[in-house]
Amino acid sequence: MKKLFLILLTIPTLCFSQTEYIEVSTKGIFGRSEMVVYNDNSNYNDLEYLYIGRNNDNYHWVEYTGVNNVIVLMNDNEGDIREVCIKHGEKGDKADECEVLDAFGTQYEYKAKERTFQIWISKINVK
Repeated sequence: MKKLFLILLTIPTLCFSQTEYIEVSTKGIFGRSEMVVYNDNSNYNDLEYLYIGRNNDNYHWVEYTGVNNVIVLMNDNEGDIREVCIKHGEKGDKADECEVLDAFGTQYEYKAKERTFQIWISKINVK
């Protein structure tokens, strides 16, 4: 009976422990913002490549369900900035917090506080 109890205690932790990665960079003279999304599970082929052009919306957007950590890697040029907004949970349409961050070779880690986690990342130098 103790083994069953231990398994039941660890299941929620196992389901909520995945780490997701988002890499963003800007390529070319046209300022196309690129985003690559993947996770830390090597048995799952989840690599996604997405981009937004110079004349498109100003933000990348990703919604996660059941993740623990989201690590954002920014690989832009020196002096570039990006705005990052996060939202915990599904209620409402506004972000919980936004901040303008250095985008030159930087890494930021976010912890999900609820089962649903959303993140918006702007193109470079969008305020």
